[in-house]
Amino acid sequence: MTAPAVPAEWRRRQAEQALAYHFLGRCFYEAPRAEWLAALADDRLFEAWPFPSRDDGTAAGLALLNAFCAGWDPARLGALEWDFNRLFVGPGEMLAPPWESVHRSKTKLTFQEPTLQVRELYRRFGVEAPAVHREPDDHLGLELAFVATLSDQAADAAARGDAAQLARCFDAQRDFLRDHLLAWAPACLALVENHADTDYYRGAARLALGSLAESARLCGAGAGAAVGPPR
Repeated sequence: MTAPAVPAEWRRRQAEQALAYHFLGRCFYEAPRAEWLAALADDRLFEAWPFPSRDDGTAAGLALLNAFCAGWDPARLGALEWDFNRLFVGPGEMLAPPWESVHRSKTKLTFQEPTLQVRELYRRFGVEAPAVHREPDDHLGLELAFVATLSDQAADAAARGDAAQLARCFDAQRDFLRDHLLAWAPACLALVENHADTDYYRGAARLALGSLAESARLCGAGAGAAVGPPR
């Protein structure tokens, strides 16, 4: 049976989408490190963002991140670490809990049904969470990184002319965005933007919202979904 065709624009943009989501996944999953931030500033990533979008959030996020990198000073690392911890880690109440289960389950606890669902999806594409069974698989950073993985695999399939694998990646990416990230990440990212003390995390939240909107458009996952912050 011939594999169904995938949208040409989606196919063409998978390599650039992968680069964007690798950054976004790491940004929200890992505590900030001076050497990485210095590399972002030196490489001027946000001046030549690889995944442009029609969404206003992308432009707003890039402006904040460009300004942050232009004024980067290692002495600012402590403020970034504090911002990361108060948003995503603690101590005390997290201001932007980064797990799908917390946002979507009635109990507001981790390791609920969404955790198991995304774990199975990761497994189908050869991915395992870094601390599986000890840390929830449905962390915002890990879900964003999984989109990057699907994009990497799609770009590879396109280069090899593997239409069946390309279609498999397309279906998985569309369904994952629709059924998981778009169903909860906008609310989480709105909390990040509202509570962050630094332009780095405010900018990253806006950039992630814009990127999700563009990804939803490319694969048709956004029909009926609210991709922007809740109003």
